Amino acid sequence: MLKSILIPTCAALTLGMVGCATMSNPSTERNLNELQNKNWVVSEIYGTKMTADPTQSDVPSIQFDNSRVSGSDGCNRFMGGYAVKGTQIQFSNLASTQKACLNATDIPQKYAQALTQVTHYDASKKELKFLDANDKVILKFENVK
Repeated sequence: MLKSILIPTCAALTLGMVGCATMSNPSTERNLNELQNKNWVVSEIYGTKMTADPTQSDVPSIQFDNSRVSGSDGCNRFMGGYAVKGTQIQFSNLASTQKACLNATDIPQKYAQALTQVTHYDASKKELKFLDANDKVILKFENVK
């Protein structure tokens, strides 16, 4: 008797949780449309303005597709996963190439460090801001696509 009650109950709970997990959120979809399939080039790191030629390969940048993130820190390429809930964003399994870079700036290190502090974002068609847990803008990007 317990088995005949337990199995349908577990099945109903599982379907209910899966249904809630996959429900679409209009604000998340709108934010993802602003975020994905664009070439975001860094314009500011920790409040310091950056000017760079987006056609160059050594420009810090980031791109999002449906489930993956990739980009450059200004020297090395990186890639990994990301998850979004509303305007919260979390990067996962970020990996990077390990080239010996000839530029003598600390931009790649600052950019990589800033990415580890990102908790949420604000995206429009032309600008992307990454914010930390204190709502401070730590990275700013321009869409150059």
